[in-house]
Parts: sequence; C-alpha cells; structure tokens
Amino acid sequence: MPAKKTARGRRAAGTPFNLLVTGHSGTGKSAFLKTLYETLDVQKLVWPSSETPADESASPFPPADIAAPTPCAAKFEFDDDSTGERIVLRLIDSPGLPIPVNVHKAPAERDYSHLANAWSDEIIRYLESQFEATLLEESKVKRNPKSPDYQTHACLYLLDPQICYANRGLTPVDRLTLKRLCTRVNVFPCLSKADLLTIRQIKDLRKWIMDDINQNDIPIYKFVEDPEVEYDDETTALNAELRSLLPFAIINSEESPDGAVLASPTADNGDAPAEAAEPKPKFLGREYTWGVVEVTNPLHCDFIALKQTLFGTHIDELRIVTREALYEQWRTEKLLEVRGSIVGRASVAGSAHNTLEHATIRSQKIAAAAAGVKSGSGTPVPVEEA
Repeated sequence: MPAKKTARGRRAAGTPFNLLVTGHSGTGKSAFLKTLYETLDVQKLVWPSSETPADESASPFPPADIAAPTPCAAKFEFDDDSTGERIVLRLIDSPGLPIPVNVHKAPAERDYSHLANAWSDEIIRYLESQFEATLLEESKVKRNPKSPDYQTHACLYLLDPQICYANRGLTPVDRLTLKRLCTRVNVFPCLSKADLLTIRQIKDLRKWIMDDINQNDIPIYKFVEDPEVEYDDETTALNAELRSLLPFAIINSEESPDGAVLASPTADNGDAPAEAAEPKPKFLGREYTWGVVEVTNPLHCDFIALKQTLFGTHIDELRIVTREALYEQWRTEKLLEVRGSIVGRASVAGSAHNTLEHATIRSQKIAAAAAGVKSGSGTPVPVEEA
C-alpha cells in the first residue's frame, strides 16, 4: 500500500531508511550503491561522531573486499524527487553469493542447503543484530526518544541473468537463500545487467522467476493489498504495475578502472559562450557502439520505478511491515526461545536438587549406621538402596 505523506513533524529530522543490497557474485552490488547515490539529491553526509573523517572528500562506501554485510560509513540525507520528503538513508553492502558452475546441470536431488546456509548465515546474523539493538533499546527503563532506527527495511536481491536463464528461473541455492532472508527483511528480487538482455529475454526471465517464487511459496515483497483495506483506483493500478515489473530489471552506470561511477554531461554545448552555457544534467549509463543505455530512462530499465517504490510510494509501508511484522515475529521467536531455555533450566535444576537431596539423606543414614557400629550399640541401622 503506497505511503500517505501526512507527517510534517519528521520532515526536519528526516525519515530513516536502511537498504541492504545482496545477491549473486558479480552482479554489481557495490556499483549499484554508487549509481543510486549519484541519482539522489544528497544534502549532506551524516557521519557518526566517532568516525567523522578529517578529509571531507573521503569515500563513505565500504571497501571492495568485505566479508560480511557492511554499512556505509556515513548516512545520506536527501530530498526525495517525487514527494520532497527528507530521508536519511543508510546503505549496506554485502559479499556476493557464489553460485556453483553448471548448477543447472546438477542432479535435482543434490542438496545445496549447506552452501545456502553458510552464505546466508552472515546476512541473517546482521539483520537479527539490528533487531537485537531495537529490543535492547525497548528494554531500557528510560528510553532514548532520539534512538536511531536500526532495522533493515528493504533488501535488493540481485540475480545474474545468465545464470537464471540457464536454470530457466531461480537456482536451488536461490530458493533456499530467499526463503531465509524473507523471514527477516522485505526482499525485492532484481535482474542485474539488464542492458545485456533483449526484451524477450526479460519477459521470459520474469515469468520463470515469478513462477519459481510462487510455486515454492517464497514470501518476497509482492505489493499484495490487504483485503480489509479499501484502496483507490490509482493505488490498485500502481500495485498491479509494480507486480508486473518483478523482478525489477536494473542497470548500473559505467565505472572507471578504480571503481568510481562515471557521470558525464548528457550533451555538448559546442562553441557556446561560457556565460550562455546552461548546467548539464548528469548522464548515468553505458555507451555502446550501437547507442546509449541510460539508468534513469524508464524505457531502458526499471531503476526509477524501483527508486520511487523504495523512497516514495511504499516507504512508509516497508517501515511498518518491518516493525510490526518482521521484527515482532523475530521478537516472539526470541522470547519463546528464552522462555523455553528458562523452563528447561528450571527442570534440570529441580531434578538436580532432588538428586542432591536424596544423596544427602542417604549419606546421613550411612553416617548414622557407621556411628552405631562404632559405638557397639548393637545392630547397625539398615540403609535403603537408592
């Protein structure tokens, strides 16, 4: 359900939003974060007081060799293009999921759970650590009204289109991984490198992947409408359109050899005098011998539709679902786990106490019997066997 922009009070502070990008190795996750940054109207970088760099030009992005989910060193405070709302964005990069070569040729019964779990454990651990930070803050007698929003509100799962095409959909590793991730975060599957696909290939991949997701009951974020809520025609049409775009087809802007995103002007003003030259918008995309692909052109990819979904139409719903469904589910599981552990310990402690008590009584009887023999008082006191 698209968000309703009614809260003026948070405009000054900004709406917190945390976005994780993960998925297949080699799909351009880090490049996507940098491309996304270039499309934002960033007003300032919000550095933690302990990490503010001496050099203001220092990059806030994580290094290339990360081994676990790693947030950018600074948050990005920007105004959303469509709503004008101030958003404080934390971007989280992650290592890639290595898909086995020729996985599509492997026997159907092969078990990939070890690989899927080994990789997703780090992601799940990070997501749950953010839930734990929230629970810790809630447990304080005196809560901090300015406590940050730790929870991860959305996850983009980038798929290698060549691997998906060879598998006619998701790989077994993807199915296992997505099922785990969807229990802790709102997941949006995305086709990376969409500029390398024909329109027919994108249609085929969308059908195969969504068939896989539906047949395996993988609860990604599907823009499903609540049957108890009455939606207007515009909202219903928007959700239907966004559902038809799953998985989102995205491209990244070209990068320089050092990993920096290349953002060049869109056109040349020729010999026009300097005073007459108008500011040129950035060009984010890729140049080929046959033409140009633009990141922000809706005819070329779904980058803008995805961006508007995350930061515009559905930002409030994503935050609410994270808080009221995903976090509460984890919290309930955690409390039941703790309760079960306490009950188990109490049972063990009770059993140990009974054993100790029985052993104490028996030792006392043995001691009494021994004392009777020593004193020559007659027949020893009989001792009951345990």
